[in-house]
Parts: sequence; structure tokens; C-alpha cells
Amino acid sequence: MILAACTSGLATKVEIAIYGHLFSVYETSDSVGSCDNVVARNINTVSSYKEISISTGKEHGAFFTPRKEWIVPVKAWLKRKKLQ
Repeated sequence: MILAACTSGLATKVEIAIYGHLFSVYETSDSVGSCDNVVARNINTVSSYKEISISTGKEHGAFFTPRKEWIVPVKAWLKRKKLQ
């Protein structure tokens, strides 16, 4: 799981690989955005990928404290019965 961590630098660092099942959450008002580029670079090692955006207007601060906007989807993803 990744919370607001797919920076533009991460997408270009080939020495960093992502493996397995990935769930990403990013804030639309934050400069840190989607993990699409990171996943595209790791297409052979990412088993599944789901991403959502939230819009609290709090930029990166949306993740400084637990908020229902990201806690509820994270809990649902963790409880999934069948991997997609």
C-alpha cells in the first residue's frame, strides 16, 4: 500500500522496484500524484494495481492524521477476499 508516495522522482528511479499487489491513495491537491508511471515501469512485478484519489484540499497533510476519506478504502482493500 502506498499513501501519497509516488513522486516524479520515484517514477524515474529504476533501482526502486515495486512487487506484488499495490493499492495507492493520493490527494488531488497534493503535488505527489498517481502511481501510474511507477506501475508502468514495474509492469512485470506488480501483480495487481488499484488506485484512488481523495479530495480534501489538505494537500500532503491529508495523510498526517487518520481520515475517513482514505481509512475506509484502505480497510476495504485489506479485507478483500479475492485478489483482483
